[in-house]
Amino acid sequence: MYHAALAVDPERGIEEAPLELAVIIPTFNEAENVPKLLELLGEALRGIVWEAIFVDDNSADGTADLIRAIGRNNIRVRVLERLGRRGLSTAVIEGMMATSAPMLAVIDADLQHDETLLPRLYAAVRAGADLAVGSRYVGSGGVGEWDTRRQSVSRGATWLAQRILKTPLTDPMSGFFVISRDALKPRCRALSGGGFKILLDIAASAPMPLKVVELSYVFRTRVAEKASSAPWSWPNMPSCSRTRRSGISCRSGCSCS
Repeated sequence: MYHAALAVDPERGIEEAPLELAVIIPTFNEAENVPKLLELLGEALRGIVWEAIFVDDNSADGTADLIRAIGRNNIRVRVLERLGRRGLSTAVIEGMMATSAPMLAVIDADLQHDETLLPRLYAAVRAGADLAVGSRYVGSGGVGEWDTRRQSVSRGATWLAQRILKTPLTDPMSGFFVISRDALKPRCRALSGGGFKILLDIAASAPMPLKVVELSYVFRTRVAEKASSAPWSWPNMPSCSRTRRSGISCRSGCSCS
């Protein structure tokens, strides 16, 4: 279960196996989804020493407090609650900087990403890739139940993003990937932190093409609705029109995703 604690040796304390993977999960009003996501991650990541770093932008629905309550009984689970600032890209960056794990995964909290793909993404990076991406636009991947209009917006944003990247990606707007810390670290200071597409930011900041593996997955339908969600809008690179109007970056409710 999601609230089960890690094994503890009474003589040595916390188990000594080194941390292998941190799963970075930006949240905004995701309390309903957190327990189920942790349960699914626990099943998918068996055999890997992992931790979950939630980065919460002061959710009104008690997301951060719920994660703290879970974390008291599960030392895999931590939360970084941010006050006075929002933005998906900066949330992911801060989560990545808050862990010592050598491999860094990013996944949405809304259960639309297929967590069962994480072990394969992780294995691809361990095998030598800089970056392994869950792609909706390769092989048997897909966007699930999106309507024609939303598909057109996503395809258009993808086409625009591909024009500016040195690293070839079929789905540069994906928010589902694993990257090694060694690949990320030289690029950290070049990241803009703006907008809501951290993968695009990382790929655009790379002075040389990254060694990439892309694995297909089908985007799921959202399970629980947010208390409030971002409006439907056409994305700008790297941020969409909502960001330009309000200064607040889109979250995973925006159909530019």
